Amino acid sequence: MNATIQGIIDHMFKDTVDNTETRALHEELLNNCLEHYSDLIARGMSETEAIDAVVESLRGMKEVIDEYPKKAGTGEPEKESVCESVPEIQAENNTQDAPPVKKPSEYTYDPALVSGLKTDLKSSDLKIGVSSDDRIHVRCEDMEQLLCQLDGSTLSVRIVDNTKKSIEEAGQKLNSQEFSMKGLLNFIGKAISSVASNIAVSWNVYIDLPAVALAEMDLNAKSGDIEVKAKMPEILSAHSMSGEVNVNAVGNDPASKVIISTMSGDAEFYGNAKKIQISSMSGDVEANGIFQEAELKSTSGEADLEGEAIQVRISSVSGDVSVELRNPSARFIQASSTSGDVDIDLPSGLESVHASLKSVSGSASCDIPDSGSGAELQIQASSVSGDVTVQ
Repeated sequence: MNATIQGIIDHMFKDTVDNTETRALHEELLNNCLEHYSDLIARGMSETEAIDAVVESLRGMKEVIDEYPKKAGTGEPEKESVCESVPEIQAENNTQDAPPVKKPSEYTYDPALVSGLKTDLKSSDLKIGVSSDDRIHVRCEDMEQLLCQLDGSTLSVRIVDNTKKSIEEAGQKLNSQEFSMKGLLNFIGKAISSVASNIAVSWNVYIDLPAVALAEMDLNAKSGDIEVKAKMPEILSAHSMSGEVNVNAVGNDPASKVIISTMSGDAEFYGNAKKIQISSMSGDVEANGIFQEAELKSTSGEADLEGEAIQVRISSVSGDVSVELRNPSARFIQASSTSGDVDIDLPSGLESVHASLKSVSGSASCDIPDSGSGAELQIQASSVSGDVTVQ
């Protein structure tokens, strides 16, 4: 759902009586605009260009909507206007108002008061590093867009979403003016273009943490990248819709649980964790470290695990799968790919191995003698059209 388009349609119906017929028209118009917007984006248009094109397609709809009953107090006939373009709207004289509060260059917090970190950064990139002192530092390239809040012992960091506010302000200005349909659409087009431009801009957010492990980090950047180089918390969650996620642990202390996911970006983890889950739809996934349980999934990217692990589950639909273990204490490996190769490299010193391998149109081979179903290390590896190798 695009909030800008939603705001435009809602404004066009704001004075119309809410009934079954108008709701149906509202829904149909909104769905058509959203589909049109998605199609334009798929063709390579920018967000601003696509929204401007949607606004242009709404020409004539206000006359249609005006045919429906109006809410009480809003049914006065619209005055004719001869203006073909929107007049300049002068800013009010605020000389008697209090001066705006200046944002600090950064926010600092005592780590003794913070046990958790939560971010919601939309399209902004997030970079977490090591603090040069014993304080937590949060800063942004545009501090006006940054909102930090301490909720109990959880530090919440997010980028302010001004979309709704901008639409409401545009609506207030529209209500104070008399417009022809052309003037109204020109005004909305300019206002929405400004909103879309603000949405498209992404500001890097930087958070520096001292060498004290937090209890939990819940990191969300949606379409932005997430980069972490810090001491691992007990629980780490890092999610991005279309950005990349890269986590590099400082120190050897393991996290209890790590969950990393992204839709179209790569996801990487370097460090130690008792349990780790990494997934991506179209990006590569990679883990390098010491784990008790490791689960890696990719749909169209590669999946790679290197280090030490007791239990491994790793898969890809159309990408290659690779497992390289250094510990003879491994007990279970499940690896699969539909159209990619599956390669498993095992360390020396293994007591006993049983490998169940399968490939429909590729080859399957194991260089290690089979010890039967009672072996300490059980391997299940398969591919439909790729090769499967254990060595």
